[in-house]
Amino acid sequence: MRIWIVTLVTGLVLATSAAVHAQDKIPWTHGGPLLPDSSNFVTASLLVIEPGPKTVSAMGHSAIRLECPVHNLDYCFTLENNPEYSTLSFILGKTPAHDIAVPTNEFLKEFVAEKRRVMQYELNLTLHEKQELWRAADIEFSNEGNRLFNYSYDGTDNCTSICLELIEQALIDEKIVVDKMPSILTKNNGTYFRHMSRRSPWVQFLLITLAGTACDETWDMRNRMAPEVIIPLFEHSYFEGQQRKRAMLKGEGKELVRGGAQIAPNPITPVWVFGGLLVLALIISLLQFFHIGKNLVRLFDIGLFIFQLLIALLLLTTSSYGSIVGTHWNWYLIPFNPLPLIIWLIWRKHKGFYKVYLFYTAVLVLFILATPLSEQLDLPHQLITATLAVRCLFNYIDGKHNATTDTMTSKTKKRKLKKIKSDA
Repeated sequence: MRIWIVTLVTGLVLATSAAVHAQDKIPWTHGGPLLPDSSNFVTASLLVIEPGPKTVSAMGHSAIRLECPVHNLDYCFTLENNPEYSTLSFILGKTPAHDIAVPTNEFLKEFVAEKRRVMQYELNLTLHEKQELWRAADIEFSNEGNRLFNYSYDGTDNCTSICLELIEQALIDEKIVVDKMPSILTKNNGTYFRHMSRRSPWVQFLLITLAGTACDETWDMRNRMAPEVIIPLFEHSYFEGQQRKRAMLKGEGKELVRGGAQIAPNPITPVWVFGGLLVLALIISLLQFFHIGKNLVRLFDIGLFIFQLLIALLLLTTSSYGSIVGTHWNWYLIPFNPLPLIIWLIWRKHKGFYKVYLFYTAVLVLFILATPLSEQLDLPHQLITATLAVRCLFNYIDGKHNATTDTMTSKTKKRKLKKIKSDA
């Protein structure tokens, strides 16, 4: 019985290993003997990988695959950000990115393990252009680490834009002509960012936070390349030369790695978190109104003040120093800036300081009402703004009450003192 069980388990293990090995073994796109016209000497393809579970893979990935069966060469050329650098450097667009060339089987291992679908689309290039593409890739990728992974105004360095750039470098007396633009590329950046990051609400929240007035603009398609839009773009584009034009893609897409990864959506979305924060602020405000839990109210305000200040510092840093999307005016600098801290440090002991809360409440309310004016202003961020407005309003009410009480107490004391003097 034991021998039978051992044999069965061993068989299952070997079968599983064989299946994994078979998945790792990616066949040639055009195997077999070399054709008389040598058209299959080199094959150039675009690989598109579906989004993954990590933040950095939330929008998918792209790469160029180049094959030469005669010399047993099969490589993927791609751009990878350096994982050794901090999240802040990534947010600022200061993360060095590596142009790397990896054997295709090695390149696909990560996506096989994560069960992320990989589609291959053969490029309809001439043999000379495919050779030029390989030469351009070899030259470009020999400068490893000289790029910065960012979404900047003067040209985007990301995995998909690099693929488009290499294809353009390979063209000989030809150019890419777009017959029909994917509809999402005609929208403003706010709509574009939300669509591209719709699977990851927190990535979406970060993009919109940093985008500034860039959300209201529509960039050139070169600045908005992403794995999701590159194939719809190529399907409605063509190579145009002096003599003829031809489609950019040859045939249908081919599945290299089967998908199946179940990426469960995070139920803790920004709307839920900051909506909960607003509800908590209302509860805290009611406690303050009825003069209950003074220390708890104070602790909440300190935490909220620190949170507001941290966001303010992040926005100031990205707006003045970063090279990612929001490098100029950011609308969220109105509710999130260091000015409240400066005012508090200078005038907090002034007896009329509570009036500042009323002024800032008005500013925050007007900011919320301005939501339709900019694509950057959305529900999650305005829930935070509403939380600040609620606390400012109740601090004004509390401050006014205390000031009135102090005034009445002072008048009572003066009357008593006057009475004592008159009696004496």
